[in-house]
Amino acid sequence: MNMKAILLIVIASLLMNASVAQTQKRMTAKQITIREKKVEINYYQQGKGDTTILFIHGWCIDGAYWENQVEYFSKDYNVYAIDLPGFGKSRAERTHWTIEEYARDVTAFIDTMNLKNVVIVGHSMAGEIMLQTALTNNPQISGIVGVDNFKIIDVEFTPEQMKQMTGFFPMLEKDFNNSAPVYADMMLFHPTTSEEVKDRVKTDFANTDSVIGYETFMNQMQYANNDAQRLEQLNYKLYLINSDGFPTNENGLKNHCKSGFQVETIYATGHYPMIEKPTEFNLILEKVLKGIK
Repeated sequence: MNMKAILLIVIASLLMNASVAQTQKRMTAKQITIREKKVEINYYQQGKGDTTILFIHGWCIDGAYWENQVEYFSKDYNVYAIDLPGFGKSRAERTHWTIEEYARDVTAFIDTMNLKNVVIVGHSMAGEIMLQTALTNNPQISGIVGVDNFKIIDVEFTPEQMKQMTGFFPMLEKDFNNSAPVYADMMLFHPTTSEEVKDRVKTDFANTDSVIGYETFMNQMQYANNDAQRLEQLNYKLYLINSDGFPTNENGLKNHCKSGFQVETIYATGHYPMIEKPTEFNLILEKVLKGIK
């Protein structure tokens, strides 16, 4: 091998290592205590801009699932991704793991960090947290975007379907850390979902605190029973980026979203489009954000 080729390999290696180090530096976690020092929030921040994007993860995962989005949108926005208390590295002194408590956490984070012109992007369970937060009409919130949620508004399930769904609850309560990954395999992936994504999600499910995991699941299910009525009170247009794994009932949204709604579909993904198809997801979210402006 000649010297020129060796030099090119060395330069490429240095550039690659610098890029990795830069990404790791940007995703370095920070912590802040809120709510009378009873809640510690682990968060990632990158970028500057007049608009803040606040990414909130779904059930049994963490803020690192937004790594690609933090990197992409930090060019034009002030971007935050948080771990919800009880997940990732965030902690809270409490025994009730409800949607309402999580919404208070989000509101306190926005206020404590003095965030302005905030667009909340909430995945899965965080859709309900986002909705509850938005219902406070915090003047700093300028828009809300759900990711793979609010798909079954006004959908009526058959008794057999209800039996199948509720039959899984005792399994989660009895053996959460083994049953939750099974639930993921059954409900949350697309035939095209990579094994890498499946393994990541199932590992996070298996390592979740079983009490917090079960209680948040059941509390979200209970809260979701009244999603339709809450959407009628919403003073924001509801934007959704939903996968096609299970169709979104837009007629239900039309019946209840008095401030309007917009559904963007991302095809051939499971429940985690931000990591399954990050490039396509980012382009769709970019379009949505321009619409909110």
